[in-house]
Amino acid sequence: MGIDNRQQKRIPYNQQVLINNSLLVNAVDISESGVYVHTGRLWPLGNILDISMSIGSHPVNLKVRVQHCQEGIGMGLEFIDLSPEHKAQLKNFLKELETKMSAPKKKKIMLVEDNELARRMHKSKLVLDGFTVFEAKNGIEAMKILQTEQPMDLAIIDICVEPMYGFETISLIRQMPQHKDIPVIAWAVKSTTYVMEQALNAGATIFLPKTTTSPIKMSENVKKLLGK
Repeated sequence: MGIDNRQQKRIPYNQQVLINNSLLVNAVDISESGVYVHTGRLWPLGNILDISMSIGSHPVNLKVRVQHCQEGIGMGLEFIDLSPEHKAQLKNFLKELETKMSAPKKKKIMLVEDNELARRMHKSKLVLDGFTVFEAKNGIEAMKILQTEQPMDLAIIDICVEPMYGFETISLIRQMPQHKDIPVIAWAVKSTTYVMEQALNAGATIFLPKTTTSPIKMSENVKKLLGK
C-alpha cells in the first residue's frame, strides 16, 4: 500500500479538499506521499477516491487511496499515480510551506501619532528594522485596529492626540486580555513630570519625550523592550 505518510514529514496544510465531488472536508497536514483530512465520514481502507485540492496556486484533481482511518478524527489519504508535473508542483509547494514555517515572524507594532510626517518617519525606520507597523491617527482608530487584528507585540502612543487622548487609549489597552501585558511606549511633546506620571499611571511601560526621540532612538527602545 506504499509508504505510510504518517511516518513522513508532515506540514500543516489548512485548506479544503473536495472528495468524490460530493464531500468538502478540511485538510490538516500534507506530505510528499499524501494528505490527512478531518472528516466524520470514513471510507474503508484501500478505497480509491477522487479529490480536488490546491497545490499552491495550482488547482488539481488527484486520485488517492484510503490509508489510515481514525473514527471521529479523519483519514490519511495516499497520493497514487501522481504525474511528473504534479510531483514537481507538490515538491515546490512543500518547500514553500517549510520556508514560511521556518521564517521568523515579524513583531507587530501599533503606532499612534497624529502628525503624518512623524508617523511616516518612525514607521519607515521600524519597518526597515524588521517590524510590521499598524498606523493610527488617534486612539479611536487604534482601538478599532487592536480589536480586529491579531495581538500586537508593542504599542507606541502619542499622549496628546484627539479625540481620544493617549492616557485613555493606554488605559483601554490594559483592559484588553490580549494586550494587557504588552510593552507600551508613551511619548509627547510636553514632557513635564505631570504628563510622564499620568502616562505611567495609565499603564505605559516607559515615557519618551518627542523632542529628543528620533526614529533611530525609538527603534532602539522598541528593540530593548522586545528583547531583540
